[in-house]
Amino acid sequence: MAYQELVDGLHSSVGEMEFQRVGQRVAESMGFRYFAYLGFGDADPVLISSYPKRWSEHYFAEGYQDVDPVVAFAKGKRSTMQWTREAARQFPLRAQKRLFDDADEFGIRHGVSVAIAGGFNRFAAFTFAVDEVSTAHGKMVTEANDIVQLIGLTFHAHADAKLGRRCPRQEAAPLTQRERECLIWAARGKSMEATAMILGVTPRAVKFHLDNAHRTSGPRPCLRQWRSR
Repeated sequence: MAYQELVDGLHSSVGEMEFQRVGQRVAESMGFRYFAYLGFGDADPVLISSYPKRWSEHYFAEGYQDVDPVVAFAKGKRSTMQWTREAARQFPLRAQKRLFDDADEFGIRHGVSVAIAGGFNRFAAFTFAVDEVSTAHGKMVTEANDIVQLIGLTFHAHADAKLGRRCPRQEAAPLTQRERECLIWAARGKSMEATAMILGVTPRAVKFHLDNAHRTSGPRPCLRQWRSR
């Protein structure tokens, strides 16, 4: 997944499920199995990820966010951290070792996490993870450290803006993500053929989405703001 495609996907995403689909696509394009975005602020932590649902539920039920070395790392405002199940043996707390043992059972064994600092003591961690890592994969993570960090920061910027400060009535937005993408490109003067090339679909599909969007009644959720960005 090209970086510009990531930006376009995040730009047209509204709900958590859409952010999750974009995150998973970029994870797979980078050779990872999972991605996870975990944000901390004034309220409860926000998790958007492709991890198994049972693992996410277990993680919070056990209170692992309080002992997770990745969370402590993110709070420390450093850049990126590579972690493995083998390295977990060096952590001092028994709960930390149990965290990685439990994650191992769900196939979450190796990863790289990006620390993201926010204002007023808010912070987040963006993670790519795999079940097995190869020498080539480890080399890719090392050489692609800058792009991994850029992806994490970009994901956070869009998630924080869209999910942290929602527009009025946005929860009831009737348009699909693909319809919004087509409308955005149309508003920027792109023809159906050009939009089709950008999105990797047929012109007929673009027309279908535009027709559906035009038939939809009700306000367009923050479309004016998206167009002006």
